Amino acid sequence: MTHKILPAILLLFAIFANAFSYDFSYCVKYYEQASSQISNFGSNQSKQRAVSIKTAKGNVSLLFSVLPPKGVKILKADPFVGLYLIDTPKAPKMAYQVLNIDNYARKKELSSIAYNSSAKGKILKSQTGFTHYAQFSAPVARNGVVGNICYQIYGIGVGGNYFIDKTYLDRFLNQKSPYYGDIGVRVVQRDGYVIVRQVDPFFKKNPFLPGDVILSINNKPLGSYEDFEWVVSNLPYQKEAEVLLIRDNQKKTLKVSVDRRYGGFLLPDTFLERFGIWLDESLTIRRIDENPPEKLDVLQVGDKIVWINKTSVIKKGDDSRAKVNDSLRSALSKAGLRNDMEVLIMRNGLEFYIKL
Repeated sequence: MTHKILPAILLLFAIFANAFSYDFSYCVKYYEQASSQISNFGSNQSKQRAVSIKTAKGNVSLLFSVLPPKGVKILKADPFVGLYLIDTPKAPKMAYQVLNIDNYARKKELSSIAYNSSAKGKILKSQTGFTHYAQFSAPVARNGVVGNICYQIYGIGVGGNYFIDKTYLDRFLNQKSPYYGDIGVRVVQRDGYVIVRQVDPFFKKNPFLPGDVILSINNKPLGSYEDFEWVVSNLPYQKEAEVLLIRDNQKKTLKVSVDRRYGGFLLPDTFLERFGIWLDESLTIRRIDENPPEKLDVLQVGDKIVWINKTSVIKKGDDSRAKVNDSLRSALSKAGLRNDMEVLIMRNGLEFYIKL
């Protein structure tokens, strides 16, 4: 009798489990009504939809894109993190409420929802930096959503297993225009400390040195790279920041005037973006947005940076744009600290030096 009873028990258990398992197919239908198809954007349906989000001022259509989207009216753009507020002539019928990731969200079975698809999973971690996204155990389509109740979500997908959560969505939505503070350094995290690695030589009255260990900014302690990133990005423009650091085994307090970032995150970051100079992965100038200052005004689109102080900028192993940018920042930082910068430029097959 036991062999006959066991299958029946398993069947009842399956029915009981399914009764308490959320059917996310309804959320797929909701997504279709809470998103808008965008023309000339992406290669499939899941990449062609902007997500409708509820805000205190009404519903808005939000889009993630690594590159500026074409064929849409952009109301607000943040190319640093790839978020765009767009105009959708036909407003979606539904919209999402975005929730903070709490303990309930971490324990609950959720689903990633996109056009005509869903995938069950769980949130593995919250977002810790502007491009250190929240992580889900199942794939999240770009501009898909992560949620457990159809009208409530925890973020918007960027592809892979990652999504942008509420903290970073709110920052974008609440700013009139995108802004990220800068104190003139790029840092690395080591053994729980934030250490200055590169110093922007073009930053006005830059007081930092490589190797400085930054302990706090405006009395806010820093325990990680992400802490530094968030605190500095939210420093008010042209206000003075007080930085407590360790230099030569002694604590020291520096004051620095906050500027804005011109490159970084999803954008190139070589220190030259400050002057509207944008380079590609071969360090060739592809765009000059404004009139550079004296000495840099000799540069033209198509010029290629080859050497700085008779040393090749691109190193063996620089096989990505990020690594090339890092090598240029390091070369500029080193030369700037020596107050002696000679740059070899190649133009139309001819080489010449400029002094900076």
